[in-house]
Amino acid sequence: MTEAGAEEFAEYGAAALDAFQALFEQTEHLDHRTNARDARELISDLLIDLMHYAERRGIEYNDIAAQAQAYYDIERGNPDAFAIGSTVQLEGPAAHEAVLLGQPTRGTVTGVYVTPQNQTEYYVHFLGQTTNQPVLPADLEPAPPFPTTTTNQSIVRDALKAEQLLVDTATRIALADVHNQPPSRDDLHDHRALLDALTTWNNMPERNVTDLLLSKVADHLTTTEPGNATTAPPAAAARKPTAHLSPAQLAAQAFPVALADGITTGQKPAMTRKPRPGPTPPAPGR
Repeated sequence: MTEAGAEEFAEYGAAALDAFQALFEQTEHLDHRTNARDARELISDLLIDLMHYAERRGIEYNDIAAQAQAYYDIERGNPDAFAIGSTVQLEGPAAHEAVLLGQPTRGTVTGVYVTPQNQTEYYVHFLGQTTNQPVLPADLEPAPPFPTTTTNQSIVRDALKAEQLLVDTATRIALADVHNQPPSRDDLHDHRALLDALTTWNNMPERNVTDLLLSKVADHLTTTEPGNATTAPPAAAARKPTAHLSPAQLAAQAFPVALADGITTGQKPAMTRKPRPGPTPPAPGR
């Protein structure tokens, strides 16, 4: 089965507008599929309502819009676009500077921001850093995938999880040493496997990798109760990656109820559309 393309994605959007228009009375005269002015009006009204919904839910709409812009660029085949969760590496002068400073050049895209000047910035997590770094698309290129690494805790396929597990494992080993206890053999095995994988993927000396993670291990040690040498530090909540979901799947995650349940005739609100102020002459609206 072939994957959906731009035409199918556009049809998903048209279907969403059909459902949105059907929520209101006296809108039969609007035809967004053939009339550009009607399409512009309905799209604008739908986006405004989504802004209100995001505000009610305490969600930052601009962040969502920026992420959507990133996925849109990817689907259009923009070579400088990167999905959240994808692995990237610095290139050009930015990479050269990082190497000179002994810093990693490979990381994971964790966010995207589009400035008011329409300049895209990607937020990238690099090994050992506590804050994600904004990087311009011109300074990034795709990186090789993280090597699949088998541990006693799980099979690791991404650098973010590998870093988290390595810090947790190193913390347990350090706590065992503090209490004069032998570390778990499983922890020793996992520590070696994860360290080898991160060292290889980042193309850095092992000492540099361990140095970058020392502060995180130290933070874990200071927040772990004395004597708790065998219990792992609390792991971050598991998050389902979204980088490989289709737009339809991403949209489905956001609906609080099934779409069909939200637009049935019995639930359709009796509302009329009023015009919203704008630069164009007022048209029949809500």
